[in-house]
Amino acid sequence: MAHAESGRGAGETAALAEFVAETTAADVPDSAVADARVAIRDYLGVAVYGAHHGVGDRIAGHVDATMGGDDATVLARGRASPTGAALANGTFGHAVDYDDTFESVVIHPTSPVFAAALAAVETEGGTADDLLVADVVGCEVASRVGHATHPSHYANGWHLTGTAGSFGAAAAAASALSLSADATRRAFGVVASGSSSLKKNFGTMTKPLHAGHAAETGLRAAMLAARGWTADRNVLESDLGYGTVMTLEDGYDPEEILVGLDSPDPWAVADIGYKPYPSGVITHAAMDALRALVRDHDLTPERTERVVVTLDEAANEMLIHAEAEDELEAKFSIEFCLAAVLREGTAGVDEFTDEYVRAPATREAMALVERDFEVDLFGDEFAGYGARVAVETTDGSRHQTAVRHAPGSPNNPVGEDRLVAKFEEAAGAVLTGDDVDELRAAVEALGTEHGSLDRLLAAL
Repeated sequence: MAHAESGRGAGETAALAEFVAETTAADVPDSAVADARVAIRDYLGVAVYGAHHGVGDRIAGHVDATMGGDDATVLARGRASPTGAALANGTFGHAVDYDDTFESVVIHPTSPVFAAALAAVETEGGTADDLLVADVVGCEVASRVGHATHPSHYANGWHLTGTAGSFGAAAAAASALSLSADATRRAFGVVASGSSSLKKNFGTMTKPLHAGHAAETGLRAAMLAARGWTADRNVLESDLGYGTVMTLEDGYDPEEILVGLDSPDPWAVADIGYKPYPSGVITHAAMDALRALVRDHDLTPERTERVVVTLDEAANEMLIHAEAEDELEAKFSIEFCLAAVLREGTAGVDEFTDEYVRAPATREAMALVERDFEVDLFGDEFAGYGARVAVETTDGSRHQTAVRHAPGSPNNPVGEDRLVAKFEEAAGAVLTGDDVDELRAAVEALGTEHGSLDRLLAAL
């Protein structure tokens, strides 16, 4: 991987494009391959589940009606055009907000990136190694564009999964389609004009659509560039470039793209965390904290006087549904998330349903939860993902604990057994037990001598 230009002060668009075009399987270390396998397994579990969720039903119906074809796999559904498959599969992955998240920047990377990579590799007749490289490269680009625009971009109302994720999807598709560096620069120019997703839509079906939109627009940009489509070849830089336009004053830092690009260490896939709960990641530290208190002190709603959860001030703008009325709003309601844990000891896909959210017992438990916020709750911890939870009981006892990092993140990993259980729960809601086992085996063989794209596709 000889990224000579990036070492000589080339612009960030050119440097990123060269990185994408030049990176091969030989350049990706075994550690990154292993991280990518875990991410792909996690994604496919939640995406197969999402394919038959209400969100999945609707987007699949739209794709069937408007983007039909036989070129690419639609997970647990059938086939469609390449961009139709990318749209559907990206949306499936984020349908229940159970997909992975970078720890150091607020992006769900694998749903948009892998959805674009899979459609492009399948259409191009590529290999399992091509798929892995496309996924790893796409995650790297999404992370770097995200870091270059964060936190200004996110604070100004943009959802990075749909914006930076679009660049990651375009990079993945460009890699899978073997685009030249020049064509990849043009693909970035195209995708920059399609990059959009607003946090205002959190708690609605349009939030998962952000991931599908990113996958679709990224793949489309790469396919257009392959046909010679023109676009600005330096779209990230300058006063009218993406970086400046999409951030507030001085909010764009191109060095976040360029530094270490020649030889990432670690690769961005090492920054991926895996959700133990199907809700916004900002809720997870609090949920794990209460989970521990419930377990250790045999807490129930009947024995609880109140639950006080303290979060970083940055969480306030994301937890926008204190009185959640359905499962999508519940994913951004700390009141619901803690009520479910208080009732059940945990919270999974069975709790995140409209029926459970609206149940009288749930509403009563939600009324016990009080939210509080502190600026820099744990000092300089990134993104304010930590939480402190205190429970006061009806007999006058008080129990408190804190979790500084979201569970499942690299700084607070969950065990392999918990990740496998999550995969089996999600995929098993749609597939038979044998099919779940085969899908897991097909993913875990990727990057080994037994890895096969045909085997993976057959399992989908």
